[in-house]
Amino acid sequence: MHESKLSYLVDPMREMLFQAQDVLRSYKERSGVMLAGLSCDFLPAEVLASFGVVPVRIPAHLRIGRCGDGPAFDRDLLARFPYDFYVEPAGCRALSSTVGIAAPVHEFRVPAGYGETARVLRHEEIVGLMTKAGAPGMDPSSLRGHADEYNAMRRLVRGILSVRAAKPELLSHEDLSVLIEAASALPPVSVIEPLALVLRELNSGGSGPGGSGMVPAMVYGGFLGDAGVLDLIEEEGVLIAEDDLCGGRRHFDLSINTSAEDLLLEILDAFTYRPLCPRVRSGRERFDLLYKLLKSHGIDLVIFIAEGSCGCRAEGIEFLRVRLMREGVDPLVVTGEDAPETVRRYLKSR
Repeated sequence: MHESKLSYLVDPMREMLFQAQDVLRSYKERSGVMLAGLSCDFLPAEVLASFGVVPVRIPAHLRIGRCGDGPAFDRDLLARFPYDFYVEPAGCRALSSTVGIAAPVHEFRVPAGYGETARVLRHEEIVGLMTKAGAPGMDPSSLRGHADEYNAMRRLVRGILSVRAAKPELLSHEDLSVLIEAASALPPVSVIEPLALVLRELNSGGSGPGGSGMVPAMVYGGFLGDAGVLDLIEEEGVLIAEDDLCGGRRHFDLSINTSAEDLLLEILDAFTYRPLCPRVRSGRERFDLLYKLLKSHGIDLVIFIAEGSCGCRAEGIEFLRVRLMREGVDPLVVTGEDAPETVRRYLKSR
């Protein structure tokens, strides 16, 4: 099923990721911005960009371990990248491997809760982070332009994911993971055009049976070393319609009303409702912000990939499993190795 007929369109972004240090260095020299290397996605990028800082996630091919449980990145490879500083959530040890290299590591305390109180605290934390990092002061006049750019990039990714769900034979999950990573690890200006090309071809591409007859599901896990396991799951008859993976599609959920009178408030408030990582969000908050909504989106199956998850994600599985059953959503715990067989048995028993 997963021939990935449009895989050739993804190859340029795959190459950009392997040449990310050069792409980022060139971008930095042209734009004059500071670059912040993030262990994962937990900061409103357009707000930091208005301070003259572009936050980008550290590429997956630099990973050597599980985020949060110790050094997650190759120190020698990191040293080749032109990041001015790194940011990790308070309490996470993912960037402990950067100790001793030139760029400093700053912690960011992610406020609990959502709404006004969390918004005010997040704003204070961002201002404090920018001060520590030596960033230029905020330029409010640039915020709308940055918000438009990030909005455009996120819409393209969401569009690709939406169309691909109806035409899964056109792009594999291995290819989707490249698109998602490129849009997270590189500046929007580098990826908007190739993403737009993929979306155009997806829209015009033909389709066989598509996702009809498949069981829609959400998949949960850490940073997948090989997204091909998702393709193997789909070959059994399950459509991966959503994910709660580290570095997955949740990064692109946010949609901003860029015409809002107080755009900074709009962005910060919207960001407080993101489920984020279980290391910085309680299980209850993540359930309320994401999992409680699954049935309304036609999803009644969550596949937990336990293998490779960091401690906080592994601990969250049991919490979510119990609550999902109470909501009428089936939880299925698998490993990368036994996922196809476990899914096959589940579908036979439905």
